[in-house]
Amino acid sequence: MKASELLQAIAEHRLYLDGKPGGRILNLKGAALAGSDLSKQRLQFSRLGSIDLSHAMLTRSSFDNADLFGANLAGANLSFASLVGADLRGANLRKANLEGADFERADLGPGQGVIFVSGERRVRETPTDLTGANLKGARLAGIKANSADFSYANLMGANLTGAQLNGANLSGTDLTRANFTAASLRAALLNNARVEDACFDGADLRRAELRNVDLSKASCQDVVLHETDTALDDEAFKLRLGQHADWIVSNGARGRRLDMSGASLAGFNLSKADLSGAKLVDCDLSGADLRGAKLCLAQLDKARLRGCQLAGADLSGASLSRADLAGAKLGGARLGPMAIRGADGSPSGRDWPTDLRGASLVQAELVGADLRQARLEGADFTSADLTAADLRGSDYVNAILGGAKLTGASYDS
Repeated sequence: MKASELLQAIAEHRLYLDGKPGGRILNLKGAALAGSDLSKQRLQFSRLGSIDLSHAMLTRSSFDNADLFGANLAGANLSFASLVGADLRGANLRKANLEGADFERADLGPGQGVIFVSGERRVRETPTDLTGANLKGARLAGIKANSADFSYANLMGANLTGAQLNGANLSGTDLTRANFTAASLRAALLNNARVEDACFDGADLRRAELRNVDLSKASCQDVVLHETDTALDDEAFKLRLGQHADWIVSNGARGRRLDMSGASLAGFNLSKADLSGAKLVDCDLSGADLRGAKLCLAQLDKARLRGCQLAGADLSGASLSRADLAGAKLGGARLGPMAIRGADGSPSGRDWPTDLRGASLVQAELVGADLRQARLEGADFTSADLTAADLRGSDYVNAILGGAKLTGASYDS
């Protein structure tokens, strides 16, 4: 778009906002405007989905109630801009300057990305990326930012009162004097965050990860830290685990197969648990500890395992199609084939491969993982660490490997 055309479109949008003749709502969906200077503009209600405004100058502009779904705002200067009620789902705000910006009631939840696997259209969630962003003094009250990535961002003095941050990544962030009063941070990652003089009064921190975080330096009146309804000490859940153990050892003759499809087990400690053959379809296991667990032949399709601890886990033959394993720790995990045996326990000569078709393993750690013969069509390994992983015999047609580390990995040429 030419500069003159852009200025004309913005002028018509101002007329639209003022209710004057000749006005027309601004529609710049998918436009390439990287590096543009649109500071101090009135762009409320504009349609800017998938626009490229990376490194643009947008300071003190108004984007209230604008459509910025999937927009690229990486490195942009939005200091003291207004984005009240804006739709920023799936947007890229990596390293953006958002100091003093107003995001009240904005939607920064996951967007949706479309991929094609063997000609089949599939939709996958794309979390909003605010990695390394400067949000000092920003107003984020009432935002929806579940699963958003704020890692290493500066949130000093930010107001996040009543924010929804379930499953969000706030690892390494500076939360000095930030206000999280009544915010929901269930299963959020806050490892190594600075919390001096922060306020978590009335916040929900159940199943949140808080490694190397000293909450004694923050205000935590009425904060909720422990699960009280469906935690592992709940007798009903213990009974289910016991029945599943009987089901495994008796080869299905006794007990009952564990079925937690659609349930939330986010942040649960299930390390070394035997969940072989369990049905966990669409189950939320975000941030759960499954180190050394057995999940052979488990059904985990569309499960949310973001940030999950799975080092040394055995997922041989498991079904993980379209699962979200972004940032999961899978060092030394077994994701190779499962040998199928007959009813009498004798080898059948057949193997059942692990299914990771369409799964997200963005920034996952898979050092030394066994992925032999795995089905990886359409899987996303962007920036994943596959150092010394074994991929021999795997089908990775249409797999995304941009930025992945493959040093010492074994795979078919």
